[in-house]
Amino acid sequence: MDLRSLLTDIPSGTGKDFLIGDINRSESNFTKLLWLALHEKDPLAWRAAWFLDGSDEKKPGMARKHISVIVKELPGLQSMGTIRSLLRMLTRQQIPENEQGLLIDLCFNYLVSERYPVAVKVHAMQVIFNHVLLYPELKNELIAVIEDQAENNSIGFKARGQILIKQMEKL
Repeated sequence: MDLRSLLTDIPSGTGKDFLIGDINRSESNFTKLLWLALHEKDPLAWRAAWFLDGSDEKKPGMARKHISVIVKELPGLQSMGTIRSLLRMLTRQQIPENEQGLLIDLCFNYLVSERYPVAVKVHAMQVIFNHVLLYPELKNELIAVIEDQAENNSIGFKARGQILIKQMEKL
């Protein structure tokens, strides 16, 4: 399967599902797609990441053995679309304990930086929230950052932040 050619034109909804089905039939296709997401430039990189997320969503666990690589590569990525899709995928994953610190720090950096779009920030928020369940001491820090950043971000950021704050208040 020539993934590079397939990613040149974004398929329609049906075409996307067909391509995701092909990706999910072979671990090597998922690995090749991950390489494109991590090493190519846009638009190929974000398209590859978008399909990775969709593939893992349709067949949970596809990304499991690649989590460490993804977390280690995130700090060097420039493509906002790639970061967004990979973070979205990471919200559904069990992160290895030795990668949690790096990922949490990175997600806090995404939240406070003006450089990153809201779509990246809301997935970063969710990744951190998922770790609040493991590390309750993160709760107050995440609430403070959400409240501090709410004024500088969109209604979507505020809405997602409020949902997570309400959930944390119940913990």
